Amino acid sequence: MAQPQSGVCAEANLHGLHLFFNVLEGQDEAVRVALAQVGRLQDELSDRFSESMLSSFVAIGAQYWPHIYPEFIPPELKSFPHIKSSDHLIHSQPFDLLYVIRSDREDVNHLFAQSVIHMLSGSVELVAHVRGFRFLDGRNFNGFIYGSETPHGRFKRQVALVDNPDGLDHQGSYIHIQRVKFDLSRWQQLPIEEQEALMGRTRLDNNLIEPKVAFSHASRVELKGANGMVLLLDQSMPFGDVFEQGSINLNCSAHGNAFETVLMSRFGLLSGQDCYDPLLDYSEADMGAAFFAPSLQFLSKMAQSMES
Repeated sequence: MAQPQSGVCAEANLHGLHLFFNVLEGQDEAVRVALAQVGRLQDELSDRFSESMLSSFVAIGAQYWPHIYPEFIPPELKSFPHIKSSDHLIHSQPFDLLYVIRSDREDVNHLFAQSVIHMLSGSVELVAHVRGFRFLDGRNFNGFIYGSETPHGRFKRQVALVDNPDGLDHQGSYIHIQRVKFDLSRWQQLPIEEQEALMGRTRLDNNLIEPKVAFSHASRVELKGANGMVLLLDQSMPFGDVFEQGSINLNCSAHGNAFETVLMSRFGLLSGQDCYDPLLDYSEADMGAAFFAPSLQFLSKMAQSMES
């Protein structure tokens, strides 16, 4: 029975580490074999540091997937959507692999990352890494709770994981990630009442402001499907230092087009829309990439098929 990778539907942690790799030329088969070990690596460190609530997942980039697993390509996997307007631009940057590590101990994340790098040694290049952390009571640097509509419990699995028992994509997840930097100096010049109007939620207690207005951030991103569930599982985390602050926006979905639908809504490009997400005026996404995180059984099966 297919088992999803632990990090896709994990509960919120205090610390996160996001590693972005490109595979070196001629190393596709070596990486394919190495990725079969991700479940074992997760189990070993989880047992060793059981109190840390460690979770992880590896995801393969949309443009790299056909090189490593040409036998099967997730049917809805495609490159990060290229959407722009006259005032806003979303930058995309493809990566071959994304490895996400989360726990309540930053030192455990560091040890896990060193193990991952050792596992992939000689086959990949570490291109970028972003450390995230929980800020206050789950807030972004703009002062508001993020992921307000994020489902909990079994509903996470319904939103994030492919339900296709007869397919190789079963219990996998379509992953989209962005690194977003905030213009906090401009944002903090706004009165609290104006911030709340733009966000569509109250700052203190995170209540949805009724009646909803089309120009608010909440209206643009808190979209729901025909089943009444949100389209995306938000696994984002703030990142930053004394020089810059932002968010590593990580979204998981059972459907490959869900993120693009939300992104088009943010830009006001869906049918009947005439306004965009006002938060775009106070932030800039300088990185965006699309991936698929397959089940542990898929990774193991694909490695074994090379031996037969």
